[in-house]
Formats: sequence, C-alpha cells, structure tokens
Amino acid sequence: MNTKYFTIIAFMLFVSGVFSTHAQNRLDFLLNTLKDGGKSDYVMIFAHRGDWRNAPENSLQAYKSCIDAGFDGIEIDVQMTKDSIIVMMHDQTIDRTTTGTGKVSDYTWAELKDLKLKSPIGVITRQRIPTFDEVLELAKGRILIQVDKWQPIKEKVIEVAKRHGCLEQIILRGTTDSKHIAKTYGKLLDGVNYIPVLVCKGEGDDEKLDDFMDNIKTSVISLSFTRDDFPVIDRAKEIKDRGFRIWYNSLWAEFNGGHDDEMAMDDPENSYGWLLKKRANIIFSDHPFLLDAYLKKIGRR
Repeated sequence: MNTKYFTIIAFMLFVSGVFSTHAQNRLDFLLNTLKDGGKSDYVMIFAHRGDWRNAPENSLQAYKSCIDAGFDGIEIDVQMTKDSIIVMMHDQTIDRTTTGTGKVSDYTWAELKDLKLKSPIGVITRQRIPTFDEVLELAKGRILIQVDKWQPIKEKVIEVAKRHGCLEQIILRGTTDSKHIAKTYGKLLDGVNYIPVLVCKGEGDDEKLDDFMDNIKTSVISLSFTRDDFPVIDRAKEIKDRGFRIWYNSLWAEFNGGHDDEMAMDDPENSYGWLLKKRANIIFSDHPFLLDAYLKKIGRR
C-alpha cells in the first residue's frame, strides 16, 4: 500500500470517527436533558411538522432545517402506503400537500415517490414525500423525533425504528390512562420515550394527573388546556418537583388557553413567558425560530 493511499484511508476513518462521536454526544445531551426532570434551565424546542413555514411540511428539507438550527425535536406525521411503507403525511389524503390526489393507503410507495410536495402557500417544489426510513437516517443521533398518528400502525413504527437503531430517539404521546396503556400496548413501548398528555377538562383532571405520575413510566408530563384557569395547571410545580419535565403546546389557542405562537409574535411575555411561569421546559411550537430567539434572549437556551 503506497503512502498516499494509506493517508487517504486514515483520514476517512478519522472523519468518520469524529462524526460518529459528535452524533453520540448530541444524542446523549438530548436524552439526558429529556430525562433530567427539568433540573436545568434549558428549555427544549420541538418543531411542529419541521420548519414548515420555510419548507413543505413533513419534508426532509423542513426537518434538516430544524437539525441545522439545533432544535431538540421534530414532530412528524405518519401514514402507511398500500404496500406497508411508512411515509410522512399529515392527512390521510395527499391532495392538500402534493401534486397527487387520493388516499395514501390506496397507493404503493413506487406510485407516490415521484410526486412533488407543495409549499405552505401551495407552490409546487422539488421536495418529495419522505419515507420513515429516510427521516430516521437523516435524524439519527441528531434530533429527537415525536411521531404523531402512530397508533394505527404502532407495530410497524416500532419495527422500523428498531431496524435503524433509533428507538431511543422516538417519542410517542397519548391521552389514555395507565390501565389502557398496559392493556393495549403491553411491552411494545419498552425502549420508547412515551409521554402522557393530560387534556384538561376542569373535572377529573387531578385524578388523571395522579394516575400519569404514579403509574406511567415517563420522564415528561404534557398538559393541554382550552382555558388557562383550570386548577390542575397550578400543580405544575408539584409535577416538576416529582421529577418530570413539563411539555406545553404553543401551536394554537385550544391547546394553551390562548398563550400561543400567534400571540408570541406581538406579546412573547404573555405567550412563551406565561408558559415558562407555569414551569414549561419543553415547548412544542409552530414558530420554533421565534421561540428559540426568545429563549436565548432570556438565557433559557
């Protein structure tokens, strides 16, 4: 082996090792932070459908933008094709976001893969519908992945995530009680980050919260509320003191009593600031760049 060839091989091995170490360090940070019970001031950002304001929703471009920005998680929507390939699509149909029409489940992957995605204002782009496999390879070791619409295809989601070695990066959320979870999923959720969501109603909220904290293996509790005066919201300090991070959804008013991303554009203190006063340390946002700038300004990232 000549010296030049040996040098090239050595350099390639070195670069590969650097990237691998960086990815592992990043994943360690994400998982340690997710499970630290909110002991640090760091607020995690999860981007709804990726950076969909600047790229087609649920596109690789939208996800890569979030990875490059250093966000902590992306939310993805999954549907399954006629030939059992998981693809990224919020709706059951492809009409709204692609150049095609009809149900995802009526198409094979070969029939879908050449369609083009549309931008948020309906402009046809060069982006294509990604598969779950492609998203996992893009995100591996780099960002957490909250999978939405997972219940109908739960076994397949877990199978694919395991195959790519990404199971610990996956986050699944649900609103059901501990007995239903145990009966429905059994050991299927082992190794996955499962987050229970308390949809506040005003009655029965305390009992549901106690069930989540006492009986579900999780590091995060999520609260969703149409009004900001539900008494259970004032238990946020207790939730944190019990060792859970608290996840709030800032997408639109029905999830946060009006303290949403739209309000944050003009009045961030009464939007993101209000959520932080209620002990938020994970925020699920439609405006992740706006949220990131605000959190950095106040020293929370």
